Amino acid sequence: MSFQFNAAGFGWRVHQVLLLRLLGIMILFTVCRVLFYWFNISFFPGIDAGQAIRLLLGGVRFDIVAVLYTNILYVVLILAPFTFKFRKNYQKALDYLFIGTNSIALLANCADFIYYRFTIKRSTWTVLQEFSHENNLSKLFLGFLIHYWYVFLIWVLLVIAIVYITKKWKVTERPSKPAWQIFLLHSILMAGAVFLFIGGVRGGFLHSTRPITLSNAGEYVNKPKEMFIVLNTPFCIYKTLKQTDYERVNFFSDDNELNSIYSPIHYPEANGQAFQPKNVVILIWESFGKEMVGGYNHHLENGQYKGYTPFIDSLMQHSKVNWYSFANGAKSIEAIPSVLTSIPGMIEPFILTRYTDNKLPSLPELLQEKGYNTSFFHGAPNGSMGFQAFTNLIGVKNYYGKTEYNNDADYDGIWGIWDEEFLQFWGSKMNTFKQPFISTLFTVSSHDPFQIPERYKGEFPKGALPIYETMGYTDQSLRKFFDKVKTMPWFNNTLFIITADHSATFAHYPEYQTAAGNFSVPILFYAPGDSTMNGIDRTTLVQQIDILPSVLGYLHYDKPYFAYGKNIFGKVPLNFAVNYDGGYQWFNGPYILQFDGRKTVGLYNYQEDKLLKNNLMGQIPKVQEPMELQVKAFIQQYSNRMLDDRLIVPTPGTLSSLKK
Repeated sequence: MSFQFNAAGFGWRVHQVLLLRLLGIMILFTVCRVLFYWFNISFFPGIDAGQAIRLLLGGVRFDIVAVLYTNILYVVLILAPFTFKFRKNYQKALDYLFIGTNSIALLANCADFIYYRFTIKRSTWTVLQEFSHENNLSKLFLGFLIHYWYVFLIWVLLVIAIVYITKKWKVTERPSKPAWQIFLLHSILMAGAVFLFIGGVRGGFLHSTRPITLSNAGEYVNKPKEMFIVLNTPFCIYKTLKQTDYERVNFFSDDNELNSIYSPIHYPEANGQAFQPKNVVILIWESFGKEMVGGYNHHLENGQYKGYTPFIDSLMQHSKVNWYSFANGAKSIEAIPSVLTSIPGMIEPFILTRYTDNKLPSLPELLQEKGYNTSFFHGAPNGSMGFQAFTNLIGVKNYYGKTEYNNDADYDGIWGIWDEEFLQFWGSKMNTFKQPFISTLFTVSSHDPFQIPERYKGEFPKGALPIYETMGYTDQSLRKFFDKVKTMPWFNNTLFIITADHSATFAHYPEYQTAAGNFSVPILFYAPGDSTMNGIDRTTLVQQIDILPSVLGYLHYDKPYFAYGKNIFGKVPLNFAVNYDGGYQWFNGPYILQFDGRKTVGLYNYQEDKLLKNNLMGQIPKVQEPMELQVKAFIQQYSNRMLDDRLIVPTPGTLSSLKK
């Protein structure tokens, strides 16, 4: 039997109609964005024509996601590889579905023309939940329609436009080919459409791309509030649909009592020392758990364990090392806020929450006020992980990614530029910066599928897990980086911090498979020009959120600032670390308290009981009770300040200083 292709006979117009209808809705979303800006123009001063175009074009990325989510059922039903979809009644039902779902989505956009003025945020699922508890919802809605009748009129006109699009582009003809041929071709086309759909809702097709979130809008803005021009309301609702918003916490009714137990406001110590404008260089190493470092693990394998990072072992001999050091999260996207803003991810990674538009504390921004050049380096394709967007939000002026590296010959094919080459690039670029500067780099090579350059195959120990070989490679890359920069004029005037984004998501040795071991990462402070910055501290705990206050303390920063962490180089009022692992984990000295948000569920001496087998809950109240107060104070300071947008030191005379 011969098989001849005839496009018209295969019902190809179904796909043409789908594309043109979705394109029409995209145009209406853009119209809504322009109207949103026009209705709220006083909230967005200083936007020139060039920035306006950038905001509009950036918004297309978020509109694609919102339109695809809105029409997911319609897309599935119209692409189904069955001939009954060409029946008139079936297509009529799809028309009503298309008009109904998109009318609701555009209604959400229109509502924020006005509602934005009251919340200064795009509406999220949380807003809908809040309204669901209103007994007079019908009266509120009616009052809105009457008072803002012109918004309702705009929505009606948009619905009329949807109806026009629906009537303009319809499936009219029936295919003439046999049903089995229709099924075969449309199944192939549907598979391709599914691939495109997934890429569309994720925001890209690259392996390193994470699903697009609210914070990605920061990539296109000059000011955080401009994110709401880039975003659209349906997108914000969809992306917060499964997220649990923070609830207001009232463990302590007295602010004085709360602040006496734990406070994120820091004041400069009265030591009379002037600010020291030293360079700050931070390296965040992908999946760099303490398990990989021989210097932390002399007790393993009967004292024979050497680890996989010989350079780090040598550097520890010349660095300030706190023996008990922790990550505040378990994901890469939690590391940047922890390290650069001293904001840990609790319950949800901070970068995925709706609070990224809050006024944030920022190490780069604070140092920029002191004249620092600020930069961030990540060898992945620009935009990967949302790092470029978030670092832009916190005031980093110069971003260097795969695009700026501009040599795909050194691309690993999956994640980004090989660590060795990108670290060399980093060193060369820093040598062009005017001092003082703060620069951060996030490595990429020690990531699944754990590849190393072909020229190094067989050179590094493999060990029990595939990640170990890549650790050896990045460790050597770091050695070569230091060999390069130690000859540069700024080297001895620099504080280096080396840490991880998180530990590996798996571990070989049992002590690193526990709730404490899962968060154990190195944090090294190395200052080659300061002979006092060395030695091992086995008492003071350190965590990623301590980096911001510790750097400021080391530089003798002379103003109050906000940080959830502590300055380990000063007087430590509370020797703590915190992370979230399905519940809050509160470290204080040798103990870890596990708290579910309401009550303690575990207490362990993690320094002696490395496998956390002996639950001490209820046995040592003089330890447990103070720790419970501390974690409650932290939760209250964290949740309520997020809700109230109080993440900076209030300035007298501003609205933020009046918030309680």
